[in-house]
Amino acid sequence: MAQPATVSTRVGIPNTPAARNIRVQLGRILPLLKEIGLSPTAVRLVGGLPRALLTTRDVGYRVPRHEGLDVDLVMESDAIIVGMRLQEIHGGALTAHKQFANATWHPPKHLSASSVDLISARSESYPQPGQLPEWVPGSFVDDCYRRDFTVNTLALDLETAADLCAGAGQCLVHHHPLALEDLRQGIIRVLHAGSFVDDPTRLFRAVRYEQRLGFRLSGQTMDLFSSAVAGNCPATVSGTRIRHEVELAFLESRVAAVLNRLVHLGLLAGMGLTGARAEEGREACGRMSEADVNRIDMGWLLMLGAAEAEPSTAGQELGLPPKMQVRAEVFRSLLQDPVWAKGTLSDLTLARRLGSVSRDSLVLRSLQVYFPHLHPRIDWLMARAADPGPRLDGRDLIQLGYTPGRTLGRILEELRVLRLAGMLRSIEDERAWVRDHGPEMQAAPE
Repeated sequence: MAQPATVSTRVGIPNTPAARNIRVQLGRILPLLKEIGLSPTAVRLVGGLPRALLTTRDVGYRVPRHEGLDVDLVMESDAIIVGMRLQEIHGGALTAHKQFANATWHPPKHLSASSVDLISARSESYPQPGQLPEWVPGSFVDDCYRRDFTVNTLALDLETAADLCAGAGQCLVHHHPLALEDLRQGIIRVLHAGSFVDDPTRLFRAVRYEQRLGFRLSGQTMDLFSSAVAGNCPATVSGTRIRHEVELAFLESRVAAVLNRLVHLGLLAGMGLTGARAEEGREACGRMSEADVNRIDMGWLLMLGAAEAEPSTAGQELGLPPKMQVRAEVFRSLLQDPVWAKGTLSDLTLARRLGSVSRDSLVLRSLQVYFPHLHPRIDWLMARAADPGPRLDGRDLIQLGYTPGRTLGRILEELRVLRLAGMLRSIEDERAWVRDHGPEMQAAPE
C-alpha cells in the first residue's frame, strides 16, 4: 500500500550547545563517508540526532556515554555493502545485522569518530502483534512511515549535513507532515492507530521520549496507549524484549521519572515490579551515577530488591541471567534487615551484616545507592575487603591446636569479620583474639 507523501521544509538551525556540538562531531564523520563515493542525496541522517539539532527546547541533550554521537544513516541501497566499503577504506570493525540488512561501523580509534548505524530503507509489516516485522526494500518515504513517532521521522541528506558543518544557518529537512509542528509543541505522536498493537515496545519508548525530552503524548496517542495497556498488548512481546526496554530506562538521565511514569501508566504491574516498597527502589535508581558502567545490573538489583515479586519469579519472566537473580535475592534479604534504619551502626555490626558480600562490589554499590547515608561507611568496608592486611589461615589454627571442621571455619569467618571492622590490625591481634575467644567458640554447640 502506498504511503502518504513526506514533505521537505527549509528551517533555521538554533544556535544551541547541542547544535554546535553536533556540527563539530559531524565534521569528523562526513569526510569519511565522502571518501567511499556515496552520493550526498542518496543517504539521509535520521533518528535522534536531527531531532536534537532542530529543537529549541532546553532538553539537556548530551552525547551518549562512551558512544559519541548517535549517528543513524538510512540509504536506498544495501547498508551492509556500504559498511564493508567503509571498513575496507578506513579500517575499524563492522557488525552486520543480516536479519534487517543493516550494519554498524565502528571506526578505528585514531579517527576519533563515533560509530555509525547504517540502515537499508525498507517497508515493514507485522504478521502478528508483538512479533518482529517482515520487511522488503523500500524508499525513503517507506522508511519514514515505518518509524515510531513523528518527531523521529526528521531526516537530512548528507549534502545538507555538509552545509551545516560549513556554517549554514538553515537546512532542508525531510519529514512526516506533522513532525516539525509536533517538535515545536513538544508532542509525542504515533504515525498510525495500530502502532502500539503492532509493536508494544513502542509503549516503553514513548515514555522514555516523553520524560527525556519534556514532551507529552498527544491526546489520541494517549488514548491508543491506554487501550493497548488495557488490552495487555505487552504480553505479545517476549520477556527478553521487555527487559531490554526497561534496561534502556536505567540509562536515562531521568530514570526515576521514567520508571514512575511506566508504573503510573500500568506497564510494570504485570511483571511483579510494583508493590509497597517498589517506589523506594525506583527512586534509588534515580540516584545511580551516569558514569557507572554497571548501571543496568545495579538498576535490576534496586528494582527487584524492593519489588513485590520474588526476584527469581520476575527474573525468569524477564529472562534475567540466573546469576543476576541470585544476586537480587541476596540484595533483597539485605534490604529487609531492620538494622539499616538505626541511627547509629557500629563498624562491627556493619561488617557482620555485609561480610558475606564484602567482595561483591555490585551488591555493595547498590546498597550505597539505596541507603545514601551508608555510602562512606561501605566505601571504608570495601577498602578493607580489598586489602584485609595480616591474617591467620587454617594452617595457623591447626598449629594452635584446632582440628579441621566447622569450629575452625567459624573462627576463620569471625576473624574475617573483625578484620573488616578494623578491630584486628596485626597477626598478634589475631593470635590474641583466638587465644581469648577460640575456646568459647569450640565449646559452643554447632
